[in-house]
Amino acid sequence: MNRFLATTFTAAIAVLLFASSAPAQVPGTASRPAPAAESLPPFETTQVDANSWMGRFGPTNCAWFDLGDGVLLLDTGATPEDNKNLLSEVKRTVPDKAVRWVVMTHLHPDSNNGFSSMLSTDVTLIVNQRAVENVQGAVRGARGKAPTVLGVTDKVVLVGKAQSLEVHATPSPAHTMHDLWVWAPANGVVYVGDLVTPTRCPMTSDQATDPKAWLAVLDQLDALHPQALIATRGPATNLATEEIGKTRGYLKRLIAILRDMKAKNAPEARVSGELAAKKVGEYCPVGLDTINALELYRRVTPDGSFPPSKPPKPAAAAPSPKK
Repeated sequence: MNRFLATTFTAAIAVLLFASSAPAQVPGTASRPAPAAESLPPFETTQVDANSWMGRFGPTNCAWFDLGDGVLLLDTGATPEDNKNLLSEVKRTVPDKAVRWVVMTHLHPDSNNGFSSMLSTDVTLIVNQRAVENVQGAVRGARGKAPTVLGVTDKVVLVGKAQSLEVHATPSPAHTMHDLWVWAPANGVVYVGDLVTPTRCPMTSDQATDPKAWLAVLDQLDALHPQALIATRGPATNLATEEIGKTRGYLKRLIAILRDMKAKNAPEARVSGELAAKKVGEYCPVGLDTINALELYRRVTPDGSFPPSKPPKPAAAAPSPKK
């Protein structure tokens, strides 16, 4: 297991901040708009340490790790083209080893639609146990070779010749129904999917988002005292504790407002007004803040829990006309 000098690691993170899709923000300053998507190259990559790399592919940050006897890929990109670029970079940086494992931090298409390009391979797909049925359904449609699907209920430790990684599953829905996060103990980096999105507003509009359970996961991440945090969205940062704290503060604010409004049986328009009155600086745009809150408000119960919304029932088939 390789360990690197703090100065080397800090320099690597400085490169990550420069190369990421959104600028790092100095505390207390106004945020700058992110570059227009069309002005960005299709991908940018950088090396985190001797055995780890990350990069932005389209809108998505992905990462990969040389474990000694194969490569582990973390997330697959938003499109097949993003995935093609990602695999090309993996081959360039680790030319003599195949991708053997793919970890999907969650199933949102903007992070993992590239997965469809890997269906005819013999990799092992590592997902939250609650995602196994969905992913196996896609795998069953593959022709020829097909991935093996491994579900994680708590934690899996992958011990490689070059380094070891811990893959953690959220015990219940947090950002989504199917969240995973990865801890690299050798260099103190935590890979969080969309559980933290540095410089960006967290998204709580998924039909399974549970902000209370999400807070418990943030406590787990914070307890690691990570040296750096790499998310699916936003720049890599060595201000991990600060970014975790921003997400925690935002979720606590939403919970408090929604619980109060639910107790008053307030209409949605009233909820929107309360959000605007208690806005947290420029952290979350008004429109996105409203979407986040109203999606949760429609699910919050009087006791303050957030059960997942039920998928709509398919429409009943119209009866055949009598002859």
